[in-house]
Amino acid sequence: MSILTDHGDAAAAAALHQAFPDTTMEPREWRGDVTLEVDPATELDVLTHAKEQLGFELLIDRLGADRGEEASPRFEVITILYNLTTHKRLHVLTALPAANPELPTAIGVFRGANWFEREIWDMYGVKFPGHPNLERILMMDGFPDFPLRKEYPTEGAGEFAAPRRALGGTVDGTDGKVAVNHDPSPRPERQGDDA
Repeated sequence: MSILTDHGDAAAAAALHQAFPDTTMEPREWRGDVTLEVDPATELDVLTHAKEQLGFELLIDRLGADRGEEASPRFEVITILYNLTTHKRLHVLTALPAANPELPTAIGVFRGANWFEREIWDMYGVKFPGHPNLERILMMDGFPDFPLRKEYPTEGAGEFAAPRRALGGTVDGTDGKVAVNHDPSPRPERQGDDA
């Protein structure tokens, strides 16, 4: 567990909010990080400004989140930036609707967004128009669902469901147990292992 605090750049978030007052919300601080929520239409402008004017030249992560089927807006794309000079972080959050969630690709601003956006598409179904290769990156081609959406069952669905008998559960799933692939055969001992 990290004990790092005060690594969010409140001044940079305030400067971005001041530069884009109509399309950003007041910055929020939580546990030492600062998040600026941005309208999807201007996310690329905000990211470009953060990079070119405020020195956030390193893309740490771009990740998705699902608030749940009842939430409106439902999905979030969070971009975490880092300033190599000040050693401060900035979170840029963009909320998207449940129906047809789309956000223009950030590859033109941060080339490293490529695989992050593919993962968000693969897991949540958020589309990134302009992405040069928006294909599955973790799931196999032809996988019919988005497995990190809240409604997706933990044990999988359809032909991709784990066998329920793996943990002694019933095949029809009426026992409520979640299946895990498990090989009960003992592992061969490796040379040099003391235990």
